[in-house]
Amino acid sequence: MKKYLLWVEDDYYAIKGLFRPLERSGFLIDVATSAADGYHKALKWDKYALIIVDLIMPLSDSDTSWPLPAEVEAWKKEEYAGIGLLKWLKLKLGAECPILLLSIIQDPISKYGLEDLHLDGTLMKRGLLPTQVKEVVFQILGLED
Repeated sequence: MKKYLLWVEDDYYAIKGLFRPLERSGFLIDVATSAADGYHKALKWDKYALIIVDLIMPLSDSDTSWPLPAEVEAWKKEEYAGIGLLKWLKLKLGAECPILLLSIIQDPISKYGLEDLHLDGTLMKRGLLPTQVKEVVFQILGLED
């Protein structure tokens, strides 16, 4: 059975190599390149085994022609769009799949007061290897290699 993973990250080409071990293990990676794109894809959160959200990303893609939903517009008040997306996923949408935070910022959960979201983990971007991503994803999902 294939497992779907949503990866919300604006710098797709810089991180696409991080998915390879997951793809080789049967994961299908759905990529959203902005918080608004992540919002639209995450509305169907129940199809994903896991969602990975980058903390620092644009609210919307520059080529977006549709108006932003009011919920997404509200994320402008957050320091980073990823914070708004994470809060919406956990507190408003009620996504029950595991959610990982991806960041270059040290200890982002404490720094931005995200403890109440009970995220399933944090991946530090700096020096992150594809094998580390796979290891963390497999651990969270209780999978064996």
